[in-house]
Amino acid sequence: MQSVATPLARPRRSSSRRLGGSAGFTLTELLILIVMLSILAALALPRLDYVRYRVNADARNVMMTMAYAQRLAVSLQHNVQVTIDATNRQVRTLEDRNDDGQFTNDERVRGFQLTEGVIFSRNGAPALPSPAPNNEVTQITFWRDGSANTAGVVFLNTTRGVARGDNEDSRALEIVRSTGRTTWWTFTGGAWRRGT
Repeated sequence: MQSVATPLARPRRSSSRRLGGSAGFTLTELLILIVMLSILAALALPRLDYVRYRVNADARNVMMTMAYAQRLAVSLQHNVQVTIDATNRQVRTLEDRNDDGQFTNDERVRGFQLTEGVIFSRNGAPALPSPAPNNEVTQITFWRDGSANTAGVVFLNTTRGVARGDNEDSRALEIVRSTGRTTWWTFTGGAWRRGT
């Protein structure tokens, strides 16, 4: 009778053990990580410019309001007015059902307020480098065909920029009369550039 060799049994590893013999992070390692993240945050936060984020967001909101008013005029087949109220820092949209230019109880008005620190102001910024007129507009009416009643520009700035006397926070929204299209401009490096 021959004896059958049995393989040697290997000791089983515990499934809870990891490479390096550590099952997790120690309290000291977590504290070091928190301190490192705090130092990085303290270095990065002063570099964030929240005021520029706000003026960019409001410029996009005004531009989207113009595009919405244009589409609404085409789809509802009546005039839609957008009013820029610089005193109260508001934008209002009137769905003018009877095309009389006046608000009545059966017409809807929508609007929004600019964020804190953002105002409607040209602040002496130079003219836009475009052939369209650079006159400031306070009211735009979009007709049924999508065109606007006037061409012009809506300027936004910050109270900080006006107080400093510079235009680095300036944004401009140019409305083309024939198409009703709005283009966003930003003032950086001493010149106007198309925004993205």
